[in-house]
This record gives sequence, structure tokens and C-alpha cells, in this order.
Amino acid sequence: MSIDDPTRVFTPADLDYPPVVPVAPQRRVCPVNGLELSYLVWGDEAKPPIVLVHGGKDHGRMWDWTVAELINEWCVIVPDLRGHGDSGRASGGGYEGEYFISDFAGFMAHLEREGFTLPMPLIGHSLGGNIVLNYAAIYPDKVTRLIALEGLGASEKHYTEFMEKSPADRYRSWIDRRLKQDAIDQRRFDGPEEMVSRMAGVHKNLEEGQARHLALHAARKYSDGWGWKHDPLTGIWPSPRMTAPAEYSRVYAEITCPVLLMRGEDSWASDPQNDGRMKAFKNARLINYDKAGHWLHHDRFDAFIGDVKTFLAE
Repeated sequence: MSIDDPTRVFTPADLDYPPVVPVAPQRRVCPVNGLELSYLVWGDEAKPPIVLVHGGKDHGRMWDWTVAELINEWCVIVPDLRGHGDSGRASGGGYEGEYFISDFAGFMAHLEREGFTLPMPLIGHSLGGNIVLNYAAIYPDKVTRLIALEGLGASEKHYTEFMEKSPADRYRSWIDRRLKQDAIDQRRFDGPEEMVSRMAGVHKNLEEGQARHLALHAARKYSDGWGWKHDPLTGIWPSPRMTAPAEYSRVYAEITCPVLLMRGEDSWASDPQNDGRMKAFKNARLINYDKAGHWLHHDRFDAFIGDVKTFLAE
């Protein structure tokens, strides 16, 4: 098999890999901000819609296990963010937070024009969690319930450490990473199986089937070999600027729907109950998962999906 067109969607079906979800999705395109965002619609559109948003350097198919559990009750909509998965790349790397939020607002307006009923619930992981939190604050009448997995932004400690560096040092560090990242993330592999091994080696908590599924859906055949789908410039974080926790608190205070925050106890992300970030929310609660890192939805899937279903049913 050869996939020479970098815009062609590569799926594990190309390797006779069994699907996680027993039914196939519809792939659609949303034009927004000069890009085309790819998104998948799973299940019966007569059912209530729910949107799942992936994190940075990831892709929408990371939600397949969640989709399989929700599809009987929901029409599940899963976009690829700009520069990720099968969506378009921003020329030169427009991957600051405000661009993702603007894209998502346009995407939600697109769904409404396509006949999906708003308000609806949203779930986001990491970057996706930050996007849905900001969207719910800006458009509180568009969201019924919200689940954010480690998407709160910087803690006060992280922000203080970052701001202790001089502006010149922050810009120099960002420029150096930006200039190096293209060579690092444009690495090529001999084939998909090597990419599976790479995924399993980096994320050691993943089960074999999880690593295979995530890697194969992230794989693309370029003219010079196999590589990851995401734009290398999506990995340049933090930028020379960082939003202060106090500013995030003002944003989160605008959210009116119930919020469920999730965190892995083995993650690098600090506990928002302990660091004070929970105080901004009108109606939020937190679940900490033991034996789970930043990908808590993979590390503790059964507990995660049980809590998701309970929260959505309330």
C-alpha cells in the first residue's frame, strides 16, 4: 500500500485493523478562518449531539473508545483541530490559543447551520479542555454541561516561574524551539509499525491495542516516508506570553453550566482544588484519578467513562 497524497485520510482499515467503534463515521469538512477543519459525525443525528475535542499533537480518533460508549445515546461529533489529524495546517504556524478558540466558535456555528441543536454538552482534553472552557465562558447559552480533562491552563506556581525569566529569555527560548521543532517532528519512519513502536515507547501506560490505534490514526504517508499528521509547529508551547491564572479565573467565572474537571494524580498538572483555580467556577467539581497521568481517559478508561455517563445523565 502506498499513500502519496498527504491530504488522503489514512485509517487502520488500510491495514485490516479492527475498528474500536462498530459503525463507521461520516467525515465532513467545516471551512473556518481560511482553513478546512475535518470532523466526524458518529451515530444517529436524531439523537442529542455532543462534541469531543482532542488535545495538542493528538487527533480526533483518540476518542473512539468514548464514542463507542456514548453512541447509543448521543450523536457524537469529533473535530480535528487546526494543524492536527486530517484538518488543514495554518501557514507559518498560527497555533496560539485564541486561534483555536476562534476556530471552535466558527465550528459550533457551522454545526448549528447544519441542523445540530445548541446548546449541547462538550468534552475536551488538555488543549481541547481549555478550548471548551473558554467557549463556554464566551457563549454560556450554547453549552449545557462541560467536562474538561486537565485543560485549566497554568497554575500560579507555573506562571510565576515562567514570568521570572526576562522577556528576552522567553522569546529566545521560544524562537530556538520553533526553529528546531520542524526537524524534530518531521522525522520519518519506515512504516506504520515503527510508529506504533514509537507510540508505545513514549507512552508506556498504554495497552498494546491503545498504542496501535492511536499511532495508526496519527500516521500519514508523505513523499519521503511515513510521519505524524500533526503540524510540527503545534508543539511550540509555551509562547513568549502566558495567560495569568487571575485572567483565567475571570474567564471561568463567566461559565454558567455545570462543569466536571478531571485530573490524573500522576500527571504534571497540579490539583486545581489545592492551587485555588477551582474557586473561579460557579458550579464545578473535581475528580482525581489515581494510577493515571495526563491521558487519564486512556489510563483509567472504565472509571472515566462511568463518571462521564453519570455527569451527562444528571
